[in-house]
Amino acid sequence: MIKRWFSLLMVLAVTFTLLFIVCERSAQAKEKVIKWRAQSAWHRGDAFHDEAEYFAEALKRMSGGRLVIPKMYAVGEIVGPIAAMNETSAGRLDLTHNSGMYVAGTLPWTGLPIGSRPGWTNESIFSQVRYLYEGGGLDIYNKYIQTKFNLISFPVVITASEAVYSIKPIRKIADFKGLKIRTSGLNKMFFEELGCTCVSIPMTDVTPAMARGELDACEMSSFYIDSKSGIEDVAKYVVVGSIHQPVGTTVQIFINMESWNALPDDLKRIVKYAADVSMWHAFEYGGYMDQVMAEKWQNKWEVIKVTPEMQTEFVEATKRARDRILASSDPWAKKILDHQKGFYDKYKKYAIEPW
Repeated sequence: MIKRWFSLLMVLAVTFTLLFIVCERSAQAKEKVIKWRAQSAWHRGDAFHDEAEYFAEALKRMSGGRLVIPKMYAVGEIVGPIAAMNETSAGRLDLTHNSGMYVAGTLPWTGLPIGSRPGWTNESIFSQVRYLYEGGGLDIYNKYIQTKFNLISFPVVITASEAVYSIKPIRKIADFKGLKIRTSGLNKMFFEELGCTCVSIPMTDVTPAMARGELDACEMSSFYIDSKSGIEDVAKYVVVGSIHQPVGTTVQIFINMESWNALPDDLKRIVKYAADVSMWHAFEYGGYMDQVMAEKWQNKWEVIKVTPEMQTEFVEATKRARDRILASSDPWAKKILDHQKGFYDKYKKYAIEPW
């Protein structure tokens, strides 16, 4: 009888011990789930915000649920687009899906590594991506960002040549003179060289401003990204072709450095992989949707294609804008341009596709 009770007690002891271990391990597993607070710079429903949510889902799946963004807040749900950069730098957000172009008032040369016309490596989507990932472009970009912000960034969206939407026809270089156009970052310098008056406002405010007659023209992004902006109901003309920004990697995730440094190495790699997957999605799906929207909008406006003569003038405007940058007293301007030019000069003769 005593042996039976002793055996029963031993079984119960072992059972409770195992239950305790399982529960403890389960609790530890739950504690290992890292939840990041994040906001995009885009309105909910905009294509860029859709891309932000795509990144969040990719991160969750690739990390096996260990690193999650429970909700990707849209612009204004916490703060505005520029304030989101400051909030993330301060640690009140862990991440923002945003654009370095939006902090050009603080860091004027952010556009150079990520796609503005005065840069050296944005003549094709291939050279731009190669420079960022293999030529050290992303490294110098982050070093520049970190002179003012407590952030690390990774590209998550790549877009094709941006269109210029207008309520006035732009058929020759002279038509740019006096045009009041919305643009951002260093693209402003390019358009100023063409004689435009430039206005910098967030993408989310552009269509209403054009509808009110406050702008003659605007550039935002590709057809896919602009597809939910309502621009097709306001603009009468669209200028297509390589203009101010032949290719853009102008959207990145910006992560608070303390949040980043707290991650184990494998999760850091997963963040990078999720960013890479998001880039591919924007390239593949976004490129397809550019075609879909072009077909859908073909009767919405008159399409004006950039002529070779206009392109020649764009190249000259680019040179003048680049000279203005090089004349700056800020050493970062020359540092970034020289870095780009070193890569460009080394590989430009091999840049034609296919070899």
